[in-house]
Amino acid sequence: MKTFKESFFLKKFIETLDQVRVPIEIIDTSGNRFSTACEEIKHRLYIKNQKFFNALVSPNALSLGEAYIKGYFDISGSIKELYELVCDRLLHKYQRKSPIQRIAKFLASPGKRERENIEFHYNVPSEFYRLFLGKTMGYTCGYYTDENTGMDDAQIEKMDIICRKLRLKPDEALLDIGCGWGNFAVYAAKQYGVKVTGITLSSEQKAYAERWVEKEGLSRKININIRNYRDLGSEKFDKIACVGMSEHVGKKNMQGFFQTVYRSLKKGGLFMQHTITTHQKQKKGYENTFLNQYMFPGGELMLEQELIDLAASSGFELLTAENFRPHYVKTLNDWIIRMEGKKELLLKIISDEIYRIYHIFFIGSLISFRNKEISLFQNLFYKTDDKNIETNRFISLYSKNETRIA
Repeated sequence: MKTFKESFFLKKFIETLDQVRVPIEIIDTSGNRFSTACEEIKHRLYIKNQKFFNALVSPNALSLGEAYIKGYFDISGSIKELYELVCDRLLHKYQRKSPIQRIAKFLASPGKRERENIEFHYNVPSEFYRLFLGKTMGYTCGYYTDENTGMDDAQIEKMDIICRKLRLKPDEALLDIGCGWGNFAVYAAKQYGVKVTGITLSSEQKAYAERWVEKEGLSRKININIRNYRDLGSEKFDKIACVGMSEHVGKKNMQGFFQTVYRSLKKGGLFMQHTITTHQKQKKGYENTFLNQYMFPGGELMLEQELIDLAASSGFELLTAENFRPHYVKTLNDWIIRMEGKKELLLKIISDEIYRIYHIFFIGSLISFRNKEISLFQNLFYKTDDKNIETNRFISLYSKNETRIA
């Protein structure tokens, strides 16, 4: 039975949804129905637990997101479609950081904190990722050459674009920072003959990548290590790629990241940074609490221009910057469709709560890309060799003689 307080917040929430024209009906635990005045109601929210009402005291992306992942309510109809309506018109994604959060950030060493953050997200069983990522295990934006391109082909095309932009040649030394499940390392070694050092902070990813490398017969070509980019040492590489990892670095550490990559690259070498960027300056003292708490603790998005400026101040010269934003909308949509279609199998591997976390995160990310709040940039940087300026590093994508870059 609802208290007066619960009834008050529920009615207030319905009124708010009505004002922003969200067609919805809410059914409480007693079967009572509350609906907006909008026509053609397609979405119904079923309250499963009285704790749901706590989320209505101050409804935002965090409170409602938590209520969803904890199973306090269910939705009939498309949760993706409903989230789009509510998120666009109502929800605030950023909340003020608590004093404890600000202090805790400085208590652990950066390396230890980064490893814990990565393991939090990626040490979910690899079988879970395989079911919705497909055979390439590509957990970053794909590249869709046309409307009929499938998810696996989009991931292969993305990897080939990176290889061509880096002008990979047989037996060159390639460093793959944040090598994930090993997909790019395997592709680059197999298709372009390079020798790859892949580094990750996830033991689950390392184990999966090493099995893949052995299966492909590439053990002499690929070496996968548990290592922080801070600990790269004095080894030099011809080319370096960072595909979907620098979002974990954080604004405070990004200058040091670029400096480390610059030191690890030979003169005349190329560095590809494939990364999500934001178009919104984050208000000081605020954070996307849901994202930081449930998906990517310690993660932080930066403006594209901030990345370019920091790279330049570290010694890099920008060759090309390409925005893949619409491709990430399609990538996320494919992941969501796969997750929903394989839900029963996924729930045999992970809990319902973990499933809901990933599900709502992908939906929210898709909307952010679609609304141009965030983008995906491929930034190709050059460690200039003043003694040997090679014009072929600067060939335009539109040159009739260009055959190596997409």
